[in-house]
Amino acid sequence: MRILALSLIAVMIMFARPQKVAAQELAFPQVEGWRLAQEETVYNPNNLFDVIDGAADLYLEYDFVDLHIGRYAKDELEIKVEIYKHGSSVDAFGIFSQERFADYHFIDLGVQGYLEKGALNFLSGVYYIKISTIQEGSGAQDAMLLIARAVEKHLQQNKAWPKMLAAFPVEKKKAYSEQYVAKSFLGYSPLNCVFVASYDEGSSFKAYVIKFATPQDALKTLASFENALPANANRKEIGGKQEIQDPNNGLIELVQKGNYIFGVVSTEVGRNHDTFLNELEKKLLSVK
Repeated sequence: MRILALSLIAVMIMFARPQKVAAQELAFPQVEGWRLAQEETVYNPNNLFDVIDGAADLYLEYDFVDLHIGRYAKDELEIKVEIYKHGSSVDAFGIFSQERFADYHFIDLGVQGYLEKGALNFLSGVYYIKISTIQEGSGAQDAMLLIARAVEKHLQQNKAWPKMLAAFPVEKKKAYSEQYVAKSFLGYSPLNCVFVASYDEGSSFKAYVIKFATPQDALKTLASFENALPANANRKEIGGKQEIQDPNNGLIELVQKGNYIFGVVSTEVGRNHDTFLNELEKKLLSVK
């Protein structure tokens, strides 16, 4: 009976913990007419620096799990495929959003993809896929797209965006500006796991949202952030909203409601965004 009880407790603990994606073997799809060579080395957080030394730290911030690399060859063409797995679909979106720019040529692939000369990147569930070739011309571009679609089908991931992105008001939002910042938003270590979107209402600003497990966690983070502000930051509270004139980031408008911290960052002096923040708060209530 004691063994049975211990086993039941172990099962309860296992299911109470957040279920993260684990590293595992990954077979690349076969593509008719193409020869496939898959690298034996599977990169993990311990050796990712061996393959992307300059960018590894950023990938690790987004709960990087592993990287598989394969190469497809046909006649004179060679297509390289890198499949980065992250701990969650939010983390995968986060690293994808850090390397995405609004002027790219976006395509309907996975959650979202873009195709540029010699490069095709796309987001698919917990995976961030980067496809490249040194060959030029339409044939090489078409080949990357063909292989990308085969990889997308093979991975069998959903096409859902992170739910929190639905909280950002659509009007005046800049296209392709949404991001997820895993650590140290605005350079402050207490501000982590932050969703961001940029707006233009005659002047530009960024809106941000952080969701916590409990209101107490939100309050603790708020206190830590206030303690981290520079001594010359000017802070005042107006009707439940803090306005912080930060010498490093400009005006930070901040609201803490329940288990959320949200607000706006702008460089325009003397303008508040109360109407926008009210709309953002209403939309947060609808996010499940």
